[in-house]
Amino acid sequence: MDKPPQTPHERITWRAILIGLLSLPLNVYLVVQTETVWTTQYPTTMAIFFNAVFTLFLVTIVNLFLTKFLPKWKLSQAEMLTVYLMVTLACVVCGHDLLQATMCILGHASWFATAENEWQSLFFRYIPDWMAVMDRKALTGYYEGSSSFFEVAHVQAWFKPVLLWLLFFSALCFSMLMLCVILRKQWIEHEKLSYPIIQLPHEMSKGTAFYRNRLLWIGFGVGLGIDLLNGLNFLYPFVPAITIRHDIGGMFTEKPLNAIGSTPIHLNPYAIGLGFLMPLDLSLSCWVFYLFWKIQMIFGSLSGLNQTPGYPHIDMQSLGAYFGLCFFALWITQKHLWKVFRNIIGVKSSLNEDGEPIKYRTAFIGFLISIAIVFGFCLKAGMSLWGIIGFFSIHFILVLAFTRMRAELGTPTQDFYRAGPSFFLSSIFGSRRIGAQTLTGFAFLYGFTRNYRSQPMPNQLEGFKLAEKGGIKSRQLLWLMWVSSVIGLIIGFVAFLHAGYLHGSLGTWRGQEAFNDLQRWLTFPSETDWRHLSFFGFGIVLTLGTLMMRLRFLWWQLHPLAYPLAGNWNFGRLWFPVFLAWVIKSILVRHGGIGAYRKALPLFFGAILGEFVMGSVWAILGLSSGQRMYSFKHW
Repeated sequence: MDKPPQTPHERITWRAILIGLLSLPLNVYLVVQTETVWTTQYPTTMAIFFNAVFTLFLVTIVNLFLTKFLPKWKLSQAEMLTVYLMVTLACVVCGHDLLQATMCILGHASWFATAENEWQSLFFRYIPDWMAVMDRKALTGYYEGSSSFFEVAHVQAWFKPVLLWLLFFSALCFSMLMLCVILRKQWIEHEKLSYPIIQLPHEMSKGTAFYRNRLLWIGFGVGLGIDLLNGLNFLYPFVPAITIRHDIGGMFTEKPLNAIGSTPIHLNPYAIGLGFLMPLDLSLSCWVFYLFWKIQMIFGSLSGLNQTPGYPHIDMQSLGAYFGLCFFALWITQKHLWKVFRNIIGVKSSLNEDGEPIKYRTAFIGFLISIAIVFGFCLKAGMSLWGIIGFFSIHFILVLAFTRMRAELGTPTQDFYRAGPSFFLSSIFGSRRIGAQTLTGFAFLYGFTRNYRSQPMPNQLEGFKLAEKGGIKSRQLLWLMWVSSVIGLIIGFVAFLHAGYLHGSLGTWRGQEAFNDLQRWLTFPSETDWRHLSFFGFGIVLTLGTLMMRLRFLWWQLHPLAYPLAGNWNFGRLWFPVFLAWVIKSILVRHGGIGAYRKALPLFFGAILGEFVMGSVWAILGLSSGQRMYSFKHW
């Protein structure tokens, strides 16, 4: 029989909720402004949002003063973590690859339709008037700028589509939250996965001891100092800068080594710090698999395979890997899932529900209701039932794989560009079999599946882990995380529309991607793409093979989670910092044991915190001055 958690848990206080709510507008506005208006910094393309950490930093600094001068008013760890989680859950749904990308699609077809691209005759009849904005007059200011969203005609044009997309995304977030409830006990209490991403906010919220460590402030000074100097150089070029970005790919000019292409060497302190938090076998696997991808490029040059379009099909190999990782994660969770199933149908099992946010049966019903809303939205848009089932089955496989990766690996990023459900389904069945109406629906769903960096489920599960460690009542936190997401969506829609009508033509390339794909599918109907499927199969085989080696041989260090991660574009900017972190951590652990690692940890916490604080300061200065500032994160 599972024992309920023994750690006392606090109720979420109203003042923590109030502080969190007051923090949301500025944070969401900062995310939209930096990512879409200035196209810089991109906080939500990271696994840990620097603006959320900065918000927590401000709260903890204020709390240090309260502890000293007004101890009755000091905030508890649970209250500070509540604020952090509210900001995180609100920002992730407004991220670069969820709300923002969707907003770039909703008016794109109408505004950019021309006689040459023939969009009007190709697919306009398949677009419901409630799903997109088709009124070109209302879109004029949105794409030309120098206007205001807060005009009656503009608000009326956007009200219905935004309201229905708000319902769609709220239901989708809720379905993921219900899955987190079902998986929480297994992935948090039983397997005790490491959740490296939450270490920094958890330590920051502990109290004064965290800020008394000298190593912390040394690391903080390094991270902050580099960004301060480089930021001043960005504004005033006569100020000297510290170059932290290089690319050694250009050094290789002859075949076959020139096939490796861009090979960045970045030296950001925050990236080294995040790499230091990762388990050693996983950080080793990351840079080894990065080199493995480069070897594939060299092999392609030697064999001539690089002449085939798309080689080495990183997207399909990675997709196969994520399928394999998801199935493996579910396989090792099968006993828990069986107990949950018995519990749902009312059969007695050894699974104890004490301490769970809600009952498993309630979570399952909540999942079904939220999925019914999502499916109803798509059916109303005219998509076929099998197309909807196929699309969201693949979507949830990927989300589960990324959630598992974050929980176990603590990867700094989760890039998976243009390889989501619509691309895989068109590769399996061909666009001809899918049908024009469903393909048009895929184009509008492209906004939150073009990349998987802004998916709420990993953050939701990390929220439950922080609740366990920080003493927060998980039942209250469940609803607060969802409400924070809904409020974040509302603020995000308004912030994006305000910025759109003010500046004009924000992120139009994302809408162009969606409708160029749709135009290609309809103009040149395709059949099953066996080349894509072969690389997809290779990804599954390599992943499962690596998993078997890991299970059978203790000496096998490579972890398959790193295989798809290392192939993405974002990780190309992080592989060298992760390599450096692995070297440093290996030396410390080998010669000083776990004690040496723990003693050094504050130095790397400080490096992360210093860059996050200075990066946030530059972003806020940019908001107040209305101009682009230095970007410490160059991806």
